Amino acid sequence: MKILICGATGYVGSRLTKKLLDEGHQIRCLARNPDSLNERFNSKKLEVIHGNLLNQETLHHIFDDIEVAYYLVHSLTAKDNFQDKEALCANNFINEAKKSDVKRIIYLGGLGTNSEDLSPHLESRKEVGQILKSSQIPCIEIQASIIIGSGSLSFEIMKHLVERLPLMITPKWVSSMAQPIWIDDVLKYLTESILIKLSGSCVIQIGGPDQITYKELMSIYAKILGKKRLMISVPVLTPNLSSKWLGLVTPVYARVGKKLIESLKSDSIIENNDHINQFSVTPIGIRESLIKTTSDLNQNVQPESRWYDSISSGISEFNLNDQTKYKHKYKDVRKIAVPVDPITAFNPINQIGGNNGWYFANLLWNIRGWIDLVVGGVGLRRRNRRNLEKFIVGDTLDWWRISESKENQYVRLEAEMKLPGKAWLEFRVWSDSKGSILQQTAGFDTNSIFGQIYWVGLLPLHKVIFQGMINQIAKKIYNPNL
Repeated sequence: MKILICGATGYVGSRLTKKLLDEGHQIRCLARNPDSLNERFNSKKLEVIHGNLLNQETLHHIFDDIEVAYYLVHSLTAKDNFQDKEALCANNFINEAKKSDVKRIIYLGGLGTNSEDLSPHLESRKEVGQILKSSQIPCIEIQASIIIGSGSLSFEIMKHLVERLPLMITPKWVSSMAQPIWIDDVLKYLTESILIKLSGSCVIQIGGPDQITYKELMSIYAKILGKKRLMISVPVLTPNLSSKWLGLVTPVYARVGKKLIESLKSDSIIENNDHINQFSVTPIGIRESLIKTTSDLNQNVQPESRWYDSISSGISEFNLNDQTKYKHKYKDVRKIAVPVDPITAFNPINQIGGNNGWYFANLLWNIRGWIDLVVGGVGLRRRNRRNLEKFIVGDTLDWWRISESKENQYVRLEAEMKLPGKAWLEFRVWSDSKGSILQQTAGFDTNSIFGQIYWVGLLPLHKVIFQGMINQIAKKIYNPNL
């Protein structure tokens, strides 16, 4: 079967793409940044086409020969008019679908959208579902409760809170009811939705068998870890304050945290079981879900996907094909010659970031990361690459995202922190007659006076940091055991 997936870079979309490829389906993915998917899935059955749901002109022919289309697109980080943008994306998608012979649309929405007092995020997901069900094309809207799995947003919040805080002052939203569901069960519902018999559009609500609060969820996880945790509920923490607090303790930066918290204020409980008997899925309970997820982590099994792997998870509107013309471009270029082959010279670059740090002035890097967190950015220390042996386009590394790479030769990182412009860091290695040349380039592009002031003001500090960095990289090349 030929299947279209929109949202394949996301937490669920990435796993669904892999599952459908493994089942032998022909998959077409729409992506603003095709390289990120081509690097992630090395399959002859995968076709990645460039397009942007915000621009209908880029969507022509995406439904050609497609039988089933998945719509897994939503954003927790978009700032301005995100509801209008999500509605525009859904309208552009369905307008193109109407011109095709696609037989079915499958949309993953959120459970709890039937509540009266919805957060803007849940309201938007509800509206998207209505748009996708507005045509004559049968649309299955699967509404899921909290998804549990290694790398999922809800699990990562809980994991870091429970593991780091013996005493928690918890806000009111931790008392909302939910039916958490394991990621593998969600994938089963999504894949079985291809073949279930339906005459028209419908909503299918899915969740696990246990109805619990987020507070109870954390208690169960603490018991699995063998940790005692005291939680004291207070009514005064607003979503904004709670999100800032989450940003300091968990990998979730403020803008994402605020939208998630606003959504968690609504109960996400199954209210009807319409059509559920057409599925063969028997969801496992929350304790078993957490044990399976924890077992993977204890065995250092790398998650297939993580919530922040999505291109849309960054603070900035990250785009590998950014064509913005900048008036002011600044560079700090430094080179060293080393008497080793290029692969050996590139080894320290492959190890940079994450737990290894940035080779020089790590305290200053951490301070800059904390400042970014305080102002609602992604911070420095919480996002590692999925593949630690090579750079994959689209992967995250601390506050950077990999925009270009050539194995053991070149990598370019673009910053997702909050800045008055675009910051980037680039490493290149090439051979010469005496060994190799390593070039390190730090750049900043801006169109504003604030951006110019930012670069010039930090220039003395940058000179110290970047010279120190390349010197330490050189030492690491000469002595890998440092």
